[in-house]
Amino acid sequence: MSPAEDTATTPATTHDEPTAAAATGQPTPDSTPPAATTTNTATPTCAFPGCDRPITPTERPGRPPAYCDDPNHNRLAAYRRRRDLARRDTATSPDQSGERPTTHRPLASGRLRADELAAQIRTLTTDLTRNLDAFAREMASLGDVARAEAQVEAAEAEAAERVAEAVARAVRAEQAARAEHSARAEAEAVAGEAVAALEDAETRLTASETAAATAHTEAAAARTHAATAVAEAHATAEARIQEARDHAAADIDRARADATAEITRIHADAARTRTELTAERDRLTAALHTAAQTADRDAANLAELRADRDHLRTDRDRIRDDARRERDELARLHTAAKNDAERARTAAAEELERARAAATEQLEHLRAEAAARLHAEQQAAAERLAALADARAEARTRAERAERQVDDLTAELRAARTHLAHLAPPPRAGEPGPAERTETTTETT
Repeated sequence: MSPAEDTATTPATTHDEPTAAAATGQPTPDSTPPAATTTNTATPTCAFPGCDRPITPTERPGRPPAYCDDPNHNRLAAYRRRRDLARRDTATSPDQSGERPTTHRPLASGRLRADELAAQIRTLTTDLTRNLDAFAREMASLGDVARAEAQVEAAEAEAAERVAEAVARAVRAEQAARAEHSARAEAEAVAGEAVAALEDAETRLTASETAAATAHTEAAAARTHAATAVAEAHATAEARIQEARDHAAADIDRARADATAEITRIHADAARTRTELTAERDRLTAALHTAAQTADRDAANLAELRADRDHLRTDRDRIRDDARRERDELARLHTAAKNDAERARTAAAEELERARAAATEQLEHLRAEAAARLHAEQQAAAERLAALADARAEARTRAERAERQVDDLTAELRAARTHLAHLAPPPRAGEPGPAERTETTTETT
Protein backbone atom coordinates (compact mmCIF):
# COMPACT_ATOMS: atom_id res chain seq x y z
CA MET A 1 0.00 0.00 0.00
CA SER A 2 1.38 3.44 -0.92
CA PRO A 3 1.34 6.55 1.30
CA ALA A 4 -1.26 8.16 -0.96
CA GLU A 5 -3.64 5.24 -0.47
CA ASP A 6 -3.14 5.40 3.32
CA THR A 7 -3.86 9.12 3.31
CA ALA A 8 -7.06 8.55 1.34
CA THR A 9 -8.22 5.83 3.74
CA THR A 10 -7.70 7.85 6.95
CA PRO A 11 -10.34 10.59 6.38
CA ALA A 12 -12.96 7.96 5.61
CA THR A 13 -12.30 6.32 8.96
CA THR A 14 -12.46 9.69 10.71
CA HIS A 15 -15.95 10.42 9.33
CA ASP A 16 -17.32 7.05 10.54
CA GLU A 17 -17.04 7.94 14.25
CA PRO A 18 -19.44 10.94 14.26
CA THR A 19 -21.89 8.68 12.44
CA ALA A 20 -21.78 6.32 15.42
CA ALA A 21 -22.36 9.25 17.75
CA ALA A 22 -25.30 10.35 15.65
CA ALA A 23 -26.80 6.87 16.04
CA THR A 24 -27.25 7.54 19.77
CA GLY A 25 -29.72 10.35 19.01
CA GLN A 26 -27.35 13.26 19.80
CA PRO A 27 -26.88 16.09 17.27
CA THR A 28 -23.38 16.60 15.89
CA PRO A 29 -21.69 19.98 15.40
CA ASP A 30 -21.36 19.47 11.64
CA SER A 31 -24.94 18.30 11.05
CA THR A 32 -26.62 19.94 8.10
CA PRO A 33 -29.66 22.07 9.07
CA PRO A 34 -33.00 21.20 7.49
CA ALA A 35 -33.88 22.72 4.17
CA ALA A 36 -37.04 24.44 5.42
CA THR A 37 -38.11 25.64 8.87
CA THR A 38 -41.54 26.68 10.11
CA THR A 39 -41.88 30.32 11.21
CA ASN A 40 -44.48 31.22 13.87
CA THR A 41 -46.33 34.49 13.55
CA ALA A 42 -46.29 35.11 17.34
CA THR A 43 -43.01 35.20 19.25
CA PRO A 44 -43.04 32.24 21.69
CA THR A 45 -41.87 32.82 25.25
CA CYS A 46 -39.82 30.68 27.59
CA ALA A 47 -41.66 27.69 29.13
CA PHE A 48 -39.88 28.14 32.49
CA PRO A 49 -42.38 29.22 35.22
CA GLY A 50 -42.24 32.99 35.71
CA CYS A 51 -39.99 33.70 32.69
CA ASP A 52 -41.35 35.89 29.86
CA ARG A 53 -38.17 36.06 27.77
CA PRO A 54 -38.38 35.00 24.12
CA ILE A 55 -37.14 31.60 23.00
CA THR A 56 -33.64 31.57 21.52
CA PRO A 57 -33.76 30.26 17.92
CA THR A 58 -31.40 27.46 16.96
CA GLU A 59 -30.18 25.91 13.74
CA ARG A 60 -30.10 22.37 15.11
CA PRO A 61 -32.51 19.82 13.61
CA GLY A 62 -35.26 18.15 15.61
CA ARG A 63 -37.76 19.60 18.07
CA PRO A 64 -37.74 23.43 18.28
CA PRO A 65 -36.45 24.88 21.58
CA ALA A 66 -38.91 25.77 24.37
CA TYR A 67 -36.66 27.86 26.65
CA CYS A 68 -34.67 31.10 26.52
CA ASP A 69 -30.89 31.51 26.35
CA ASP A 70 -30.54 31.14 30.16
CA PRO A 71 -28.58 27.89 30.71
CA ASN A 72 -30.52 27.26 33.94
CA HIS A 73 -33.86 27.22 32.11
CA ASN A 74 -34.40 23.66 30.86
CA ARG A 75 -37.03 20.93 31.17
CA LEU A 76 -35.63 19.47 34.39
CA ALA A 77 -35.31 22.87 36.09
CA ALA A 78 -38.84 23.84 34.92
CA TYR A 79 -40.27 20.62 36.34
CA ARG A 80 -38.52 21.18 39.68
CA ARG A 81 -39.75 24.79 39.76
CA ARG A 82 -43.37 23.74 39.12
CA ARG A 83 -43.09 21.06 41.80
CA ASP A 84 -41.76 23.60 44.36
CA LEU A 85 -44.56 26.04 43.51
CA ALA A 86 -47.16 23.28 43.93
CA ARG A 87 -45.71 22.30 47.30
CA ARG A 88 -45.67 25.94 48.41
CA ASP A 89 -49.32 26.38 47.42
CA THR A 90 -50.21 23.20 49.35
CA ALA A 91 -48.29 24.37 52.45
CA THR A 92 -49.89 27.87 52.43
CA SER A 93 -53.49 26.70 51.74
CA PRO A 94 -55.78 27.56 54.72
CA ASP A 95 -57.18 24.71 56.77
CA GLN A 96 -60.89 25.21 57.09
CA SER A 97 -61.36 22.39 59.59
CA GLY A 98 -60.50 24.49 62.65
CA GLU A 99 -62.51 27.66 61.98
CA ARG A 100 -65.80 26.60 63.51
CA PRO A 101 -66.07 27.30 67.24
CA THR A 102 -66.80 24.46 69.62
CA THR A 103 -70.09 24.61 71.50
CA HIS A 104 -69.94 23.49 75.12
CA ARG A 105 -73.62 23.80 76.01
CA PRO A 106 -75.08 20.64 77.51
CA LEU A 107 -77.40 18.80 75.14
CA ALA A 108 -78.92 15.36 74.93
CA SER A 109 -76.68 12.44 74.03
CA GLY A 110 -78.19 12.16 70.57
CA ARG A 111 -77.50 15.82 69.75
CA LEU A 112 -73.92 15.52 71.09
CA ARG A 113 -73.44 12.48 68.90
CA ALA A 114 -74.80 14.41 65.92
CA ASP A 115 -72.35 17.28 66.60
CA GLU A 116 -69.42 14.87 66.87
CA LEU A 117 -70.40 13.12 63.65
CA ALA A 118 -70.82 16.46 61.87
CA ALA A 119 -67.33 17.55 63.02
CA GLN A 120 -65.88 14.22 61.89
CA ILE A 121 -67.59 14.61 58.51
CA ARG A 122 -66.17 18.12 58.08
CA THR A 123 -62.68 16.90 59.05
CA LEU A 124 -62.88 13.90 56.72
CA THR A 125 -64.17 16.12 53.91
CA THR A 126 -61.29 18.59 54.36
CA ASP A 127 -58.68 15.80 54.55
CA LEU A 128 -60.21 14.02 51.58
CA THR A 129 -60.22 17.23 49.52
CA ARG A 130 -56.58 17.93 50.42
CA ASN A 131 -55.54 14.31 49.64
CA LEU A 132 -57.44 14.33 46.36
CA ASP A 133 -55.74 17.60 45.35
CA ALA A 134 -52.33 16.11 46.19
CA PHE A 135 -53.26 12.92 44.33
CA ALA A 136 -54.35 14.96 41.28
CA ARG A 137 -51.07 16.90 41.34
CA GLU A 138 -49.07 13.64 41.61
CA MET A 139 -51.06 12.09 38.75
CA ALA A 140 -50.51 15.25 36.69
CA SER A 141 -46.78 15.16 37.42
CA LEU A 142 -46.71 11.43 36.61
CA GLY A 143 -48.41 12.02 33.28
CA ASP A 144 -46.45 15.20 32.58
CA VAL A 145 -44.69 14.72 29.26
CA ALA A 146 -42.29 17.54 30.12
CA ARG A 147 -41.14 15.70 33.25
CA ALA A 148 -40.59 12.43 31.37
CA GLU A 149 -38.81 14.27 28.58
CA ALA A 150 -36.65 16.09 31.14
CA GLN A 151 -35.63 12.80 32.75
CA VAL A 152 -34.95 11.18 29.39
CA GLU A 153 -33.10 14.31 28.28
CA ALA A 154 -30.95 14.20 31.42
CA ALA A 155 -30.18 10.51 30.83
CA GLU A 156 -29.44 11.17 27.17
CA ALA A 157 -27.23 14.12 28.13
CA GLU A 158 -25.21 11.91 30.47
CA ALA A 159 -25.01 9.22 27.78
CA ALA A 160 -23.99 11.87 25.26
CA GLU A 161 -21.18 12.98 27.56
CA ARG A 162 -19.97 9.40 27.82
CA VAL A 163 -20.24 8.94 24.06
CA ALA A 164 -18.36 12.22 23.55
CA GLU A 165 -15.59 10.95 25.83
CA ALA A 166 -15.48 7.70 23.84
CA VAL A 167 -15.39 9.68 20.59
CA ALA A 168 -12.57 11.82 21.98
CA ARG A 169 -10.66 8.67 22.87
CA ALA A 170 -11.37 7.34 19.37
CA VAL A 171 -10.09 10.61 17.86
CA ARG A 172 -6.94 10.35 19.94
CA ALA A 173 -6.52 6.75 18.79
CA GLU A 174 -7.08 7.91 15.20
CA GLN A 175 -4.41 10.56 15.66
CA ALA A 176 -2.06 7.87 16.97
CA ALA A 177 -2.95 5.75 13.94
CA ARG A 178 -2.15 8.69 11.69
CA ALA A 179 1.20 9.03 13.41
CA GLU A 180 1.76 5.34 12.75
CA HIS A 181 0.80 5.91 9.11
CA SER A 182 3.34 8.73 8.95
CA ALA A 183 6.00 6.46 10.42
CA ARG A 184 5.09 3.78 7.90
CA ALA A 185 5.34 6.35 5.09
CA GLU A 186 8.77 7.35 6.34
CA ALA A 187 9.77 3.68 6.45
CA GLU A 188 8.57 3.25 2.89
CA ALA A 189 10.52 6.36 1.90
CA VAL A 190 13.60 4.84 3.48
CA ALA A 191 12.87 1.64 1.59
CA GLY A 192 12.58 3.66 -1.62
CA GLU A 193 15.94 5.26 -0.94
CA ALA A 194 17.33 1.78 -0.30
CA VAL A 195 15.92 0.59 -3.62
CA ALA A 196 17.52 3.61 -5.36
CA ALA A 197 20.82 2.81 -3.71
CA LEU A 198 20.40 -0.79 -4.79
CA GLU A 199 19.84 0.28 -8.38
CA ASP A 200 22.92 2.49 -8.15
CA ALA A 201 24.86 -0.49 -6.83
CA GLU A 202 23.62 -2.64 -9.69
CA THR A 203 24.78 0.05 -12.15
CA ARG A 204 28.15 0.04 -10.53
CA LEU A 205 27.98 -3.74 -10.48
CA THR A 206 27.92 -3.82 -14.33
CA ALA A 207 31.11 -1.74 -14.35
CA SER A 208 33.03 -4.13 -12.14
CA GLU A 209 32.48 -7.84 -12.32
CA THR A 210 34.84 -8.38 -9.40
CA ALA A 211 32.58 -6.44 -6.97
CA ALA A 212 29.35 -7.68 -8.56
CA ALA A 213 28.89 -10.67 -6.30
CA THR A 214 29.61 -8.66 -3.18
CA ALA A 215 27.33 -5.78 -4.24
CA HIS A 216 24.59 -8.20 -5.23
CA THR A 217 24.80 -9.88 -1.85
CA GLU A 218 24.68 -6.52 -0.05
CA ALA A 219 21.77 -5.36 -2.19
CA ALA A 220 19.82 -8.54 -1.51
CA ALA A 221 20.47 -8.17 2.20
CA ALA A 222 19.43 -4.50 2.11
CA ARG A 223 16.28 -5.37 0.15
CA THR A 224 15.41 -8.11 2.61
CA HIS A 225 16.04 -5.81 5.57
CA ALA A 226 13.98 -3.03 4.03
CA ALA A 227 11.10 -5.40 3.22
CA THR A 228 11.22 -6.76 6.76
CA ALA A 229 11.18 -3.24 8.23
CA VAL A 230 8.29 -2.21 6.00
CA ALA A 231 6.30 -5.35 6.93
CA GLU A 232 6.96 -4.80 10.63
CA ALA A 233 5.92 -1.14 10.34
CA HIS A 234 2.72 -2.14 8.49
CA ALA A 235 1.89 -4.85 11.06
CA THR A 236 2.56 -2.55 14.03
CA ALA A 237 0.49 0.29 12.54
CA GLU A 238 -2.42 -2.03 11.66
CA ALA A 239 -2.36 -3.58 15.15
CA ARG A 240 -2.39 -0.17 16.84
CA ILE A 241 -5.18 1.09 14.56
CA GLN A 242 -7.27 -2.03 15.21
CA GLU A 243 -6.64 -1.75 18.97
CA ALA A 244 -7.69 1.91 18.95
CA ARG A 245 -10.82 1.05 16.98
CA ASP A 246 -11.65 -1.80 19.36
CA HIS A 247 -11.20 0.48 22.39
CA ALA A 248 -13.36 3.16 20.80
CA ALA A 249 -16.09 0.64 19.90
CA ALA A 250 -15.97 -0.84 23.41
CA ASP A 251 -16.25 2.64 24.97
CA ILE A 252 -19.17 3.52 22.69
CA ASP A 253 -20.94 0.22 23.47
CA ARG A 254 -20.33 0.70 27.19
CA ALA A 255 -21.69 4.26 27.04
CA ARG A 256 -24.74 3.03 25.13
CA ALA A 257 -25.27 0.23 27.65
CA ASP A 258 -24.98 2.71 30.54
CA ALA A 259 -27.47 5.05 28.87
CA THR A 260 -29.87 2.15 28.22
CA ALA A 261 -29.55 1.00 31.85
CA GLU A 262 -30.18 4.54 33.08
CA ILE A 263 -33.27 4.89 30.89
CA THR A 264 -34.49 1.46 32.08
CA ARG A 265 -33.99 2.54 35.70
CA ILE A 266 -35.93 5.75 35.07
CA HIS A 267 -38.79 3.75 33.52
CA ALA A 268 -38.74 1.34 36.50
CA ASP A 269 -38.88 4.29 38.92
CA ALA A 270 -41.80 5.74 36.97
CA ALA A 271 -43.61 2.38 37.06
CA ARG A 272 -42.99 2.05 40.80
CA THR A 273 -44.24 5.60 41.38
CA ARG A 274 -47.32 4.84 39.26
CA THR A 275 -47.98 1.72 41.37
CA GLU A 276 -47.65 3.68 44.61
CA LEU A 277 -49.99 6.40 43.31
CA THR A 278 -52.49 3.73 42.25
CA ALA A 279 -52.42 2.24 45.75
CA GLU A 280 -52.86 5.73 47.24
CA ARG A 281 -55.81 6.36 44.90
CA ASP A 282 -57.43 3.08 46.00
CA ARG A 283 -56.92 4.02 49.66
CA LEU A 284 -58.46 7.45 49.10
CA THR A 285 -61.38 5.84 47.25
CA ALA A 286 -62.00 3.54 50.22
CA ALA A 287 -61.80 6.53 52.59
CA LEU A 288 -64.32 8.40 50.44
CA HIS A 289 -66.66 5.39 50.52
CA THR A 290 -66.33 5.22 54.32
CA ALA A 291 -67.04 8.94 54.60
CA ALA A 292 -70.15 8.52 52.43
CA GLN A 293 -71.40 5.69 54.68
CA THR A 294 -70.73 7.84 57.77
CA ALA A 295 -72.66 10.70 56.16
CA ASP A 296 -75.61 8.36 55.54
CA ARG A 297 -75.57 7.24 59.18
CA ASP A 298 -75.42 10.88 60.30
CA ALA A 299 -78.40 11.68 58.07
CA ALA A 300 -80.34 8.82 59.70
CA ASN A 301 -79.41 10.11 63.18
CA LEU A 302 -80.50 13.59 62.16
CA ALA A 303 -83.84 12.21 60.98
CA GLU A 304 -84.28 10.48 64.36
CA LEU A 305 -83.46 13.74 66.16
CA ARG A 306 -86.05 15.58 64.08
CA ALA A 307 -88.61 12.87 64.86
CA ASP A 308 -87.82 13.27 68.61
CA ARG A 309 -88.27 17.02 68.26
CA ASP A 310 -91.66 16.51 66.61
CA HIS A 311 -92.69 14.13 69.42
CA LEU A 312 -91.65 16.71 72.03
CA ARG A 313 -93.70 19.36 70.28
CA THR A 314 -96.69 17.00 70.22
CA ASP A 315 -96.30 16.28 73.96
CA ARG A 316 -96.04 20.00 74.68
CA ASP A 317 -99.25 20.71 72.75
CA ARG A 318 -101.02 17.81 74.46
CA ILE A 319 -99.96 19.02 77.95
CA ARG A 320 -101.11 22.54 77.08
CA ASP A 321 -104.49 21.21 75.90
CA ASP A 322 -104.86 19.15 79.10
CA ALA A 323 -104.13 22.22 81.23
CA ARG A 324 -106.68 24.25 79.28
CA ARG A 325 -109.33 21.53 79.70
CA GLU A 326 -108.64 21.27 83.46
CA ARG A 327 -108.93 25.04 83.80
CA ASP A 328 -112.27 24.99 81.97
CA GLU A 329 -113.43 22.09 84.18
CA LEU A 330 -112.51 24.08 87.33
CA ALA A 331 -114.47 27.08 86.08
CA ARG A 332 -117.47 24.86 85.32
CA LEU A 333 -117.32 23.24 88.79
CA HIS A 334 -117.08 26.65 90.45
CA THR A 335 -120.13 27.90 88.52
CA ALA A 336 -122.06 24.71 89.34
CA ALA A 337 -121.24 25.10 93.05
CA LYS A 338 -122.48 28.69 93.00
CA ASN A 339 -125.70 27.62 91.25
CA ASP A 340 -126.24 24.77 93.76
CA ALA A 341 -125.80 27.14 96.70
CA GLU A 342 -128.18 29.64 95.15
CA ARG A 343 -130.78 26.96 94.51
CA ALA A 344 -130.38 25.68 98.08
CA ARG A 345 -130.92 29.16 99.50
CA THR A 346 -133.96 29.68 97.26
CA ALA A 347 -135.45 26.30 98.26
CA ALA A 348 -134.87 27.00 101.97
CA ALA A 349 -136.58 30.39 101.72
CA GLU A 350 -139.57 28.91 99.91
CA GLU A 351 -139.84 26.10 102.42
CA LEU A 352 -139.70 28.60 105.24
CA GLU A 353 -142.44 30.71 103.74
CA ARG A 354 -144.64 27.69 103.23
CA ALA A 355 -143.99 26.61 106.79
CA ARG A 356 -144.91 30.02 108.11
CA ALA A 357 -148.15 30.14 106.02
CA ALA A 358 -149.20 26.52 106.78
CA ALA A 359 -148.90 26.31 110.56
CA THR A 360 -148.24 29.05 113.01
CA GLU A 361 -148.16 26.59 115.90
CA GLN A 362 -145.34 24.67 114.28
CA LEU A 363 -143.37 27.80 113.61
CA GLU A 364 -140.74 27.16 116.21
CA HIS A 365 -140.50 23.51 115.27
CA LEU A 366 -140.33 24.33 111.59
CA ARG A 367 -137.86 27.13 112.37
CA ALA A 368 -135.66 24.68 114.23
CA GLU A 369 -136.06 22.12 111.44
CA ALA A 370 -135.35 24.79 108.83
CA ALA A 371 -132.35 25.96 110.83
CA ALA A 372 -131.09 22.37 111.07
CA ARG A 373 -131.68 21.82 107.40
CA LEU A 374 -130.03 25.15 106.56
CA HIS A 375 -127.08 24.18 108.71
CA ALA A 376 -126.83 20.85 106.92
CA GLU A 377 -127.07 22.51 103.53
CA GLN A 378 -124.47 25.09 104.52
CA GLN A 379 -122.16 22.35 105.77
CA ALA A 380 -122.67 20.43 102.53
CA ALA A 381 -122.02 23.60 100.56
CA ALA A 382 -118.89 24.25 102.64
CA GLU A 383 -117.72 20.71 101.95
CA ARG A 384 -118.37 21.22 98.26
CA LEU A 385 -116.50 24.52 98.34
CA ALA A 386 -113.57 22.84 100.13
CA ALA A 387 -113.58 20.05 97.54
CA LEU A 388 -113.67 22.64 94.78
CA ALA A 389 -110.77 24.52 96.43
CA ASP A 390 -108.75 21.28 96.66
CA ALA A 391 -109.53 20.45 93.04
CA ARG A 392 -108.60 23.98 92.03
CA ALA A 393 -105.29 23.76 93.93
CA GLU A 394 -104.51 20.37 92.39
CA ALA A 395 -105.41 21.66 88.93
CA ARG A 396 -103.26 24.76 89.50
CA THR A 397 -100.34 22.54 90.60
CA ARG A 398 -100.74 20.34 87.55
CA ALA A 399 -101.01 23.39 85.30
CA GLU A 400 -97.87 24.95 86.82
CA ARG A 401 -96.01 21.66 86.46
CA ALA A 402 -97.17 21.39 82.85
CA GLU A 403 -96.08 24.98 82.18
CA ARG A 404 -92.67 24.29 83.71
CA GLN A 405 -92.32 21.21 81.50
CA VAL A 406 -93.36 23.29 78.50
CA ASP A 407 -90.82 26.00 79.45
CA ASP A 408 -88.04 23.41 79.86
CA LEU A 409 -88.89 21.78 76.56
CA THR A 410 -89.08 25.18 74.85
CA ALA A 411 -85.69 26.22 76.27
CA GLU A 412 -84.15 22.92 75.21
CA LEU A 413 -85.64 23.25 71.73
CA ARG A 414 -84.40 26.85 71.50
CA ALA A 415 -80.88 25.73 72.48
CA ALA A 416 -80.98 22.87 69.98
CA ARG A 417 -82.32 25.22 67.30
CA THR A 418 -79.51 27.71 68.02
CA HIS A 419 -76.84 25.01 67.93
CA LEU A 420 -78.23 23.13 64.94
CA ALA A 421 -79.35 26.14 62.93
CA HIS A 422 -78.08 24.63 59.69
CA LEU A 423 -79.91 21.32 60.34
CA ALA A 424 -83.26 22.21 62.03
CA PRO A 425 -85.87 24.41 60.29
CA PRO A 426 -86.59 27.89 61.75
CA PRO A 427 -89.31 28.14 64.47
CA ARG A 428 -92.84 28.49 63.19
CA ALA A 429 -94.67 31.71 63.70
CA GLY A 430 -97.57 30.00 65.54
CA GLU A 431 -95.50 28.63 68.44
CA PRO A 432 -96.07 30.34 71.83
CA GLY A 433 -93.35 32.56 73.26
CA PRO A 434 -92.54 33.58 76.84
CA ALA A 435 -95.25 36.27 76.77
CA GLU A 436 -97.95 33.74 75.87
CA ARG A 437 -96.81 31.37 78.62
CA THR A 438 -97.05 34.29 81.10
CA GLU A 439 -100.61 35.02 79.95
CA THR A 440 -101.52 31.30 80.29
CA THR A 441 -100.16 31.21 83.85
CA THR A 442 -102.10 34.38 84.72
CA GLU A 443 -105.35 32.92 83.36
CA THR A 444 -104.83 29.67 85.32
CA THR A 445 -104.26 31.65 88.52
